[in-house]
Amino acid sequence: MPSVRKRFILLVSAGYAVLALAWIFLSDQLLSVFADIESIVWLSTAKGVLFVVISATAFFLCLRAVPPAETGGTERPLLEILATSISPGRLPAWLTYSFALVITLAMLALRDRLAIGFGDQALLILFMFPITLSAMLGGFGPGIVSTAVAALAVAYLAIPPVNSFHIKASHDLLQWSVLIANGIVLSVLSEVLRRSLATAELNRRLLDAAVSGTSDAVFVKDTQGRYLLANAAAAGFVGKAPGEIIGHDDRSLFPDASAQELMALDQAIMSAGRTQTHEEHLTALDGKVLTFLVTKGPVFDESGRMVGLFGISREISERKQAENEIRRLNSELEQRVTERTAELQSANFELEELAYALTHNLRAPVRAIGGFAQLLIDDHAGVIDGDAKACLDQIMQANCNMGGLIEGILALLRCTRGELQREIIDISALANRLFDEIGNVEPQRQLTRKVEAGLTACGDAAMLEVMMKHLVDNAWKFTSGRADAVISVFSGEVNGLQGICIADNGAGFDMAHAERLFQPFQRLHRHDEFPGIGIGLATVQRIINRHGGDLRAIAAPGAGATICFVLPRTPQYGEAP
Repeated sequence: MPSVRKRFILLVSAGYAVLALAWIFLSDQLLSVFADIESIVWLSTAKGVLFVVISATAFFLCLRAVPPAETGGTERPLLEILATSISPGRLPAWLTYSFALVITLAMLALRDRLAIGFGDQALLILFMFPITLSAMLGGFGPGIVSTAVAALAVAYLAIPPVNSFHIKASHDLLQWSVLIANGIVLSVLSEVLRRSLATAELNRRLLDAAVSGTSDAVFVKDTQGRYLLANAAAAGFVGKAPGEIIGHDDRSLFPDASAQELMALDQAIMSAGRTQTHEEHLTALDGKVLTFLVTKGPVFDESGRMVGLFGISREISERKQAENEIRRLNSELEQRVTERTAELQSANFELEELAYALTHNLRAPVRAIGGFAQLLIDDHAGVIDGDAKACLDQIMQANCNMGGLIEGILALLRCTRGELQREIIDISALANRLFDEIGNVEPQRQLTRKVEAGLTACGDAAMLEVMMKHLVDNAWKFTSGRADAVISVFSGEVNGLQGICIADNGAGFDMAHAERLFQPFQRLHRHDEFPGIGIGLATVQRIINRHGGDLRAIAAPGAGATICFVLPRTPQYGEAP
């Protein structure tokens, strides 16, 4: 199959031979009919000069339009190739204007010699040839120049009365006006055509640059699956030159199984009539397995009839391998995390069990120490001096403190033991009940309580009651001594989620030490100011964490504190808690 370049050269050479021979024979015959013997020599010379000018121009345009040796599998019609050679910017402006002037003057001289055979006829039709050629080569400007030169020259030299721009006969004036009008129209149309060709050529070059320069495989097939276009990337993937792909289908590029699968998929896409993006796994003729991300869609002609299929493929074999490796590593990591989490949970459970058992068993010796110390005080008070009595009092106080710590640890461990049972809890009613209970213990306290109605949370009833009791007790404790004590329970926000807050106007604390607030046995106030062992808020945080919720505290010294918590949303009907 000859290349576009060879076919172009062959057609141009053959066309030149035919036109040159036709010119020689026809022009000689024309001279013999319309010229006398004296004028033939001069006219032959003029004819030869005109032939050289026209043929040189044609050769110049043809040589500029010769396609490159490597076309990348794209073929263009001969007329389109020739048309691109006369698009704006292809020829220097001075050359096109000079050509318009020279060829018009040459035609004027030829007309003077031909007038011998035609008498005083203007022969204005002859000037349409230089006007047409000038407009085609240079567009509007050279066409107008040729029109103007021809119009002025024939008006002065050819139309009676000669040597004057006055046109006497009305039919000569009509022909002269038609010549000018045709020249103007032809120049305008030629300019529009040249600009359209320039735009089309620019678009073609941009598209060709994009198709040729991309690393993605770009191809077009006809309705039978034969390749009409394939860029270098497409050829590279199958190890063939673009020329070896054009005109063939997938059966010459891939093993039979892959080829049949591809062709069936292409037919399905054309039948569906819409563009699709998917992955394709292909085996090349060398046995290499390739994975492509492919976008394919139908190609329609100007009448809407489907004429083929386009495709853009990106080779993603390495990316797929990397993705598979990442998935494998993630799976292994998740497995290891799951195993490690189970180990940590088991270890934590064992540690908690041990702590619970030790703490529970420490209660007996602590009670024994306290009991024997109290027995010495009660039964042997008469023989114990003052120093011994003071020591026994210290032992009793330390025993009491130790008992409190043990009970606090047991409470901390006990509050989250057992299975979590979620249900909807009325926090407003629970808060009011706890306020009533603590108020009965200290009826003399002056306190304003504000509990927002309708507050609910989803969680374990026993754990949430322990949590609310610690929060209410804390607020009660740290507002002691204030005649205007106020404790509020209301809806609030924690990290953008709706929660519940307990606020007071008591002692507050410095936010610089807030990280210690929820740690066991950590206190932000002296024991003589506010008694306690520092286990309440640690218990609250443990309960919140067990529920998968969140907790925060805001305070300032002397300005009270606000502690807010949020629990996971209420389970809907049919959902697991």
